[in-house]
Amino acid sequence: MDKLRAITYFCRTVEAKSFSAAAQSLDVVPSALSKIIAALEQQLGFKLLSRSTRKLALTDEGAVYYEQCRRIIQELEDAEALAHRGQAHPRGTLRVGLHPAFRALVLSELGAFLDAYPDLSVATIMTNSPAAVVDDGLDVVLRIGALGDSGLISRRIAWTTAVTCASRAYLRQWGVPHGPEDLVRHRAIVYARRDEEPNARWEFLKGTSREVVEVPMRVVARDGIGITDAALGGCGIARPYDFSVRRLLAAGQLERVLPRWSGERVGVFAVLPAYSHRAPAKVRACIEFFESLLGNSVNRA
Repeated sequence: MDKLRAITYFCRTVEAKSFSAAAQSLDVVPSALSKIIAALEQQLGFKLLSRSTRKLALTDEGAVYYEQCRRIIQELEDAEALAHRGQAHPRGTLRVGLHPAFRALVLSELGAFLDAYPDLSVATIMTNSPAAVVDDGLDVVLRIGALGDSGLISRRIAWTTAVTCASRAYLRQWGVPHGPEDLVRHRAIVYARRDEEPNARWEFLKGTSREVVEVPMRVVARDGIGITDAALGGCGIARPYDFSVRRLLAAGQLERVLPRWSGERVGVFAVLPAYSHRAPAKVRACIEFFESLLGNSVNRA
């Protein structure tokens, strides 16, 4: 058995999440792909994939093996680039996970990144989950919030905080709040993930002062983009992250309220697999892009 081909096919199947999609990208028939992975499992002596009619998932042993195989493949790609160019050069497909609030900022600046690296293509999904590095076969996740003990690598590249804002039309109709206590007479747009209850307790800081207000929820958005869209539509007052509304505030599409009161500062992290050596060239280039982009739009320490 061609071991290198087998682990390459295995990795592509994991990343495509189905035999049919992986087979199409590899230009082989699904039955041949399934036989190759089955032969690999037989040689290894353990199952790599748990198969069902609806889902293809890694076993615990398969997840560990996948991470090792992906590193091997990436190191081979870097070695080829080194031989061809005299130095490791970003190339191939860069798989990136983005917190939804980064969507507008990152994608609007992505063209310059692609111009700088003509041998690189980018595939993105919206996620803040560090587990997506393994579950979705991503190279890097741009995440808000510190990473727990997971065996992954995280690197803080910026700071962010929530900005309290609303549309001009809403403020004309409902008035401008002058302190956190005024928010109880307003409509609030609250973010919450699908698996959690909305948190209507907004915390505000000003110097050594701290105020916590229970705001009247009128809209609950289940993604980081929705609260901004709802605010633009005049639904109420929202608290998106500062970098996600920077351009909207500058253009006057949204107005900042309670500017003397801020939210708690939160770290922005790049999360990536635990490589045995240096991160691949394409990942290093991506992190440098994030650092440059967020350094120009986020207040860093």
